[in-house]
Amino acid sequence: MMGFLKKLCRHGTCRKVAYDVAVKSARGLVRSENQDSLLSSPERSLFCVADGMGGGQGGAEASKIACRCLDESVKAGDHFADRVKAAAESIRSANEKIQEYAKKARYSKMATTVAILALDDEMDHGGIIAYVGDSRVYRKRSGELRALTHDHTLAGELSRRPSMHSMIARMGWRENQLSHVLTRAVGIEPEVQPDWRKIEVKNEDVYLICSDGVYDMVDDGSLSEVLSPGRSSEEMALELERRILDAGAADNYTMIILRIKEVKG
Repeated sequence: MMGFLKKLCRHGTCRKVAYDVAVKSARGLVRSENQDSLLSSPERSLFCVADGMGGGQGGAEASKIACRCLDESVKAGDHFADRVKAAAESIRSANEKIQEYAKKARYSKMATTVAILALDDEMDHGGIIAYVGDSRVYRKRSGELRALTHDHTLAGELSRRPSMHSMIARMGWRENQLSHVLTRAVGIEPEVQPDWRKIEVKNEDVYLICSDGVYDMVDDGSLSEVLSPGRSSEEMALELERRILDAGAADNYTMIILRIKEVKG
């Protein structure tokens, strides 16, 4: 766990955001290899989880490439807009590098998901989320847990069509194999299209960035129980990991938990 205090000064006004962060990543109880990667950089207010395509050739390397490209692209001290541009470029660069790696290694497929949370160090106490695939970003605020991302899977895409939503619900989300068929990932197509979302950060927010090995094992009700602003991020991460293991940890699991302790304007 890391405590971290950000001082945000602009036009003579000094703002402070205090938060703490915890991370966990493991191969679980079934998989032989951990194909997840993460980047947690409090000094840049930058956090990322990447999940190598399940069982795919080179999945572990693909997720490492995505996190490495982000790490190399986003510089501390840059204006937030510049860091957002760098993050976008890092996704494009990772897409190219993964395809190059797959070609040299003669892999038929090699890809990764990516979910990025970057906080604005300059003003408005905001931030952005960028994502491709089915790694998720959740926010717990005022007792309500909400997913801030939409899965880029066949089931996810179909569930957002009104005519298909009830059918997908009847089939059962967890049992439905379509929920693990990605419609977008970094490294699959010549060009990658991430989704972007602007967010506002408030006192007592708790953010969870995670791979599907987390939310497949722990339902939203349990996630909401664990993600309590009254706990430290490390306490939340340990409890969430315990519940994942108790449920069988059938996949790699990776999480970054960010708890906003105080926002002053």
